[in-house]
Amino acid sequence: MRTTHRPVSDPSPISVASTLPNLEAHGLGKRFDIYHNDRSRFFEFLGSRNHHREHWAVRGLDLSVLPGQALGVVGSNGAGKSTVLRLLAGITEPTEGHVTTRGRVSALLDLGVGFQDAFSGRENVELNCQLLGLGREQIEERMPEIIRFAELGEFIDDPIRTYSTGMSLRLGFSVAVHVDADVLIVDEVLAVGDQYFQRKCIRRIESLLERGTSLILVTHDLHAVRALCRDVVWLDQGRARARGPAREVVDAYLDLERVRSARSRGDAVEPAPLAPRQASRAVAQPPGPVLEADPVIQAAVLHAAMIPDAAELFREAAGEAPRVAEGETLLVSGTGEARILRVQLLDQAGVEHERFQTGQALVVAVSFRTIEPVEDPIFGVALFRNDGTYVFGPNTAFDQVLKGQYHGIYTVFVHYPDLPLLAGTYRVSVAIYDRGHVRPMAWHNQLYEFTVVTDVEDHGLVRLAHRWGLLAHHDGTGAR
Repeated sequence: MRTTHRPVSDPSPISVASTLPNLEAHGLGKRFDIYHNDRSRFFEFLGSRNHHREHWAVRGLDLSVLPGQALGVVGSNGAGKSTVLRLLAGITEPTEGHVTTRGRVSALLDLGVGFQDAFSGRENVELNCQLLGLGREQIEERMPEIIRFAELGEFIDDPIRTYSTGMSLRLGFSVAVHVDADVLIVDEVLAVGDQYFQRKCIRRIESLLERGTSLILVTHDLHAVRALCRDVVWLDQGRARARGPAREVVDAYLDLERVRSARSRGDAVEPAPLAPRQASRAVAQPPGPVLEADPVIQAAVLHAAMIPDAAELFREAAGEAPRVAEGETLLVSGTGEARILRVQLLDQAGVEHERFQTGQALVVAVSFRTIEPVEDPIFGVALFRNDGTYVFGPNTAFDQVLKGQYHGIYTVFVHYPDLPLLAGTYRVSVAIYDRGHVRPMAWHNQLYEFTVVTDVEDHGLVRLAHRWGLLAHHDGTGAR
């Protein structure tokens, strides 16, 4: 039996309704009939035998998303991800199964979809808000905030046809996240735009999740999937191959993609058998005043930075050194002898955070691999306030530590046991330089952001240890 997308207005009390999924799909399937040419379609229309072949883009999919939950959808190109999102958003009807939604659904699937080229940005905001069910008063109330978030300035009254891709993205995303949606469906939009706007989008999504909005996210940015989503569905040839915790499903997906990549290159039919996995370990270093010898901190970082498939990862071809720029500013660069794999901001227990307390411990852990043996590299970690103020930038050359030859996969970390920073937003740069400190082999420029909160009423940049005292030279009472 074929059923279709059906919104539900649930009159249940909040305490009951909050336990119900904002979106459910059962037995969802979408079939496309593919004809060799128009002649075949015409003959079939006249009642002749079938002249088409069937292609199921999606088949037998079940999923549900609770209020405040983020569900990621991953899979290779052609796996059916975009078709699933169109089915969930009600843009296309399923061939079989059904989708049930509770509340308003806001979807941002393709840049510019729903925008009229001849209309101005402001007129397109009005049109899209009306299509999403907002009344005139609601649109007027939200319009200033939508324009402010998009940061288009005077261009808001120019025709959409004059906008760049990035400007259309800003406007479309701003509309999607300001209509009080119960379900937000996003397809690859976080991969477009500058780093600043991507961070802004992620912060907005996190605030919506805290308020109970459900998120369904498709992106090839697996770091964003791990960061935003608790659960992930892995689509393979239109079917759900796996669903579960984000890290587990993403790791399994990457494992298969590596196999397929090897086959396509003709390197191997299957991955070469792995040697027994070598457990990660702390590297012994000569004692010194700036080397972390606390076994508790070492154990916490060791657990957090574990790379169980390091041997296999090390054998993979590295490709060209990445280079990413934002206007005139380089964000990722380097000569490529070493590559940064992951940067983690941890507390003293090895738990990743984006928010720290003044006086709390902060550990910046940088996992990297070498492409060739590297002698005496220099590791640097620099802290900046978000206005560009350079706070502190130690490196291993200044501290005369961590010398030697490196060829493999490692994690180097710096531990700040008592973070003195006052409230604000900060960014971290990490770099690996050659032994002469002349050229960066790998450099990530202010890509990792965290906030600091404090309970004390202080001003400035850092909280310095201090004590007050008072000397009385004359107090007018005659006391000596």
